[in-house]
Amino acid sequence: MLWVIAERAGLSPPEIARATCHEKSHLPRIDFIAEADNCPLCGAPLEVIRSKKRTVVTFAEGAFEAIEVQKRCRRNRSHPMMKSEALSRIVRPRQRFGYDLIVHVGLARYLRRMQRDEIQDELFRKRQVELSAGTVSHLCDRFLLYWEVLHLVRSPYLKAAIEEHGYPLHIDATSEHGKGGLFVCIDGFRDWVLVAGKIESESEANLKPIVERTVELFGDPLAVVRDLGEPGQKAVAFLRKRGVPDLVCHYHFLGALGKKLFDNPYTLLRNILRQSRIRTDLRQFLKDLKKYREAGQKEGRSGTGKVREDLLALVHWILEGDGKKEAPYPFCLTHLNFYQRCCDAVCRAERWVPTPRSQPERRALRHLEGLVNRLKKDKRFDDAASRLEKGWLAFSEARDVLRLDDSELPRGDIRSGRQDHLPVLEEKRRQEIEKATNRYINELRGRVGNGSLVKPKSVDAITLSYFLRYGDNLFGHPVIRDEDGSVIAVTERTNNKAEHYFGGEKQHLRRRLGRANLGRDLEDQPAQAALVSNLRHPDYVRILCGSLDNLHEAFANLDEQTLDEATPLIRSNRDTALQNRVRALLKHLDETRDPDNTKTDSAQITH
Repeated sequence: MLWVIAERAGLSPPEIARATCHEKSHLPRIDFIAEADNCPLCGAPLEVIRSKKRTVVTFAEGAFEAIEVQKRCRRNRSHPMMKSEALSRIVRPRQRFGYDLIVHVGLARYLRRMQRDEIQDELFRKRQVELSAGTVSHLCDRFLLYWEVLHLVRSPYLKAAIEEHGYPLHIDATSEHGKGGLFVCIDGFRDWVLVAGKIESESEANLKPIVERTVELFGDPLAVVRDLGEPGQKAVAFLRKRGVPDLVCHYHFLGALGKKLFDNPYTLLRNILRQSRIRTDLRQFLKDLKKYREAGQKEGRSGTGKVREDLLALVHWILEGDGKKEAPYPFCLTHLNFYQRCCDAVCRAERWVPTPRSQPERRALRHLEGLVNRLKKDKRFDDAASRLEKGWLAFSEARDVLRLDDSELPRGDIRSGRQDHLPVLEEKRRQEIEKATNRYINELRGRVGNGSLVKPKSVDAITLSYFLRYGDNLFGHPVIRDEDGSVIAVTERTNNKAEHYFGGEKQHLRRRLGRANLGRDLEDQPAQAALVSNLRHPDYVRILCGSLDNLHEAFANLDEQTLDEATPLIRSNRDTALQNRVRALLKHLDETRDPDNTKTDSAQITH
């Protein structure tokens, strides 16, 4: 009757469903009787001792009232109480929400990247289950805890799969503005996150225990691939002593070299460009020219007449270049490219906007020439640009030797790397790169001569010092061969496995949270969330639970004691104990100043 009244009132289906839910004064009741008939210890018959009632919410059945009938040994009452195994496979003892509901919410949040309100709407629409936003977050946390425990329990099986060919260990950390962050250890062949942990900072004390935990669970890696940071180097020192190759990422190596060559002059160029306000004036100039594009518009700031579209394209090219996606610094010097386009603008105008020209075009080009001359008059531009151009030549030369193209950068189009497709050719290519690098080092030695490498100043000396410092860590990547000796896999020479992981997780986090600034969110992200990224790998899921359809059963089969000893979710890198102590001291100080706990009237305070 309530459904008919609500429908006639014009309510939407969800509103009708909520209205009819209020019509029901009780939930469906299901009895769960302990299945055992005899005591497992002495074999004596069991007797019903009591029944317990609790509300259970599952994804399959919605909400219902579970009546659990428990039994106990008739001969010896100290023997354990027998409970319903059927109920324990649906929901954990003393809990309300079923395993299948936890799995559904967790997969929706971390695999489908749904926001909390979207999960709430979906559950109510499909199963008439109403959950608060806080409950959704609570179920997500339970999902993360179960997933981590399942990962650890199945780690021997994961290790057995890994041991077939071994694994290169890619390590990296991420943080936002020094707020602490996440450190991950990744299997470079399979892209599995093996171990992850929260870190207060990138230091040996924080990184080494996580690396040791990875080796403890999955054995020694074939090699370690990392960035150039000293903490990472120290964290894997024990593996280096065992003979495990310690390799530095070629992308990070060239990035560090480029920053050493460019940082000072590039900072100078960026600052003087900002002071000149040349970009601001060019954007305003382009905005004024765009008024001539309007239908019938023949008059503007540059006078009356027609302005060709090519003139607007010229100004747009100065500001934006060719519009292609640029590589990250220092693989692309955006400010230097802009300065070079400004210097080339007048010559390019002769080709793009040939004579005869209209009056607005002549005035516009004179104005553009005046803006460009503003840069040419400042001698600091020539100094910074010349230093950058010399450094860029040296950097490009080193990059050509290592053959690191744009596809192998973290933002490259080919994320999986070359060796996934043609490992034999990739191994041959590595050998050629190593020979070319050795020849290049000898050539640099000849250029530098007897120059000091303690504090190198020339671009060749700086480049040589970097190759000598990290040369032993640039090559020696392990190769996997089949029984016939054919190459089937090559350790990746960049750390893009970790870089792509962090990039992808930030995108997923933005989708789940609905905001772009992730500074606090990355800090509060539990380390267990990193393991959930393995859901996207069918081979990993197959080892853990067969398929995602069986995941709730795998959670139900986890040992109760193992779950109780699970690693707690840590959402902050801050020292909570010290923060609590600070609050206690401040409170004690306030009580000491005002022992009667009386407040001073602000009106009585005088200066």
